[in-house]
Amino acid sequence: MIRVVHCIYDDPRNPWVGGGGAVRLHEIYRRLAGQLDVTIVTGRFPGARDEDAEGFRSVRLGAASPYAWSRLTYGRAATRLLRTAAYDAAVFDFSAYTPIRIPADRPVGVMLGQMAGPTARVRWGRVPGAAVGGWERMQLRRARWVAAVSPWLLDEARPALRADAETTVIGAGVDERFFRVRRAERDFLLYYGRFDVFQKGIDVLLDAMAILVRDRPNLALKVAGRGKDAQRIAAMIAERGLQASVELIANPTHDDVHALMAGALAMVMPSRFEGFGMVAAEAMAAGIPVVAAGVDAVPDVVGEDGGVLVPREDAAATAAAIAALLDAPDRRAALSASARVRARRWSWDEVARDHLAWLNRISAGRTSPSPSGSR
Repeated sequence: MIRVVHCIYDDPRNPWVGGGGAVRLHEIYRRLAGQLDVTIVTGRFPGARDEDAEGFRSVRLGAASPYAWSRLTYGRAATRLLRTAAYDAAVFDFSAYTPIRIPADRPVGVMLGQMAGPTARVRWGRVPGAAVGGWERMQLRRARWVAAVSPWLLDEARPALRADAETTVIGAGVDERFFRVRRAERDFLLYYGRFDVFQKGIDVLLDAMAILVRDRPNLALKVAGRGKDAQRIAAMIAERGLQASVELIANPTHDDVHALMAGALAMVMPSRFEGFGMVAAEAMAAGIPVVAAGVDAVPDVVGEDGGVLVPREDAAATAAAIAALLDAPDRRAALSASARVRARRWSWDEVARDHLAWLNRISAGRTSPSPSGSR
């Protein structure tokens, strides 16, 4: 049985970063229980503990808080672990903001969910942004095996990779429970995802909502998720005078999310960048029309039958697209049906099979044809 170590700072219960990448690993490895000996190595966070569940071990490294120190100490400890631990194949779920140095002489693959470098200067300024981009390129250059969650992302990463890197695409899936959501529309819009104002474009969403409520004072927006920017989002809602129209829902349960998806008129996803766009796929499976910024891999996910694409960082266009959907119940119903059909493309069972094949190739230390995920 192959011994696997998978390093990712995030965890589904991490109050700062519990996004789609962490959920993805749990979906994959619980399907591979009994076929692999898996240890997922995450950052420590308040209340976190080492545990065995769903067919794999979770080991926490680094300090529990504050967030920046937790992330830094995790990176140092995980770098040491990848250099010294016994394993047949290891994976670093790559983030330029997780300071892990990939050992060049061990069987370690990189799982790429997004690139930070292209937007780092906008987010942090010229000098810090250049440092983030440089670190990202330097670390990716060390990787012999690289898997990306979308063809778009793999193409974006290629200039930073070494010439002999073995590359493949291993996408994401959709939990079957989303397909069982029974739609019963209510008068609200939904944002569901990580509370990260910059990446997820939550500022753009709130600006669009401010435009919408001028003519639709009874329209509501529910902003649900978890993450480090919860207090910042609450302040932004107040700054725009949207307290009566926008509800902030922190740390929703699975049942909460399904109930929100049952009633939402539309899911709004105004991200500035996305390596895949798992939330859009989940919303489509639940039958919610999606209004999304047409960035990066998102057009491949949403298509013409899953929702409406709008320009990046354009609050007015986002508001106009939402308003058009609100005024067209037949169009919403048609998108609801076609989105669910489109979402059937993403199967966690297939993703798990492709991931297992990739781990086998890393363990064998050789190249071979790409798995079926390279579509």
